[in-house]
Amino acid sequence: MAYKALKSKGGKIVLELERGDDVLESITQFIEDYEVRDGVLLAGIGSLSKLGMHYVVPYEDFPEMTEDEDELDERIVSEGAWEVGNMQGMIHDGKPHVHLTVYSPERDQTISGHLESGCRVHTLMEMVLEPLEGLESS
Repeated sequence: MAYKALKSKGGKIVLELERGDDVLESITQFIEDYEVRDGVLLAGIGSLSKLGMHYVVPYEDFPEMTEDEDELDERIVSEGAWEVGNMQGMIHDGKPHVHLTVYSPERDQTISGHLESGCRVHTLMEMVLEPLEGLESS
């Protein structure tokens, strides 16, 4: 994992990942290295060779709500080419919460959901992040 961070005068940071990098691990490492407590992932584009994500299932699939939230999500791990059309999220208390929309030309399938570890960069991934200072919970 060797991300490249380019900082602008306005405080925004462009984060570039290379082939084979784990996307979530790289974002987490960046947060630790730059001591980002709170921030926003404004945009992200690129490609993946492995997808790891989850998304919420329709309510009719679980008519009786349970204490086990794992039953409310569908998890996906998939090898193959995935194009990242959009990636956005928040950093709160030093933890990233990222959503993405991906397309697989092999499957002719588009999926949106929550980024999980295991997503591997295929060729390149570029993100724009902005650290936020002074956020307080109300």
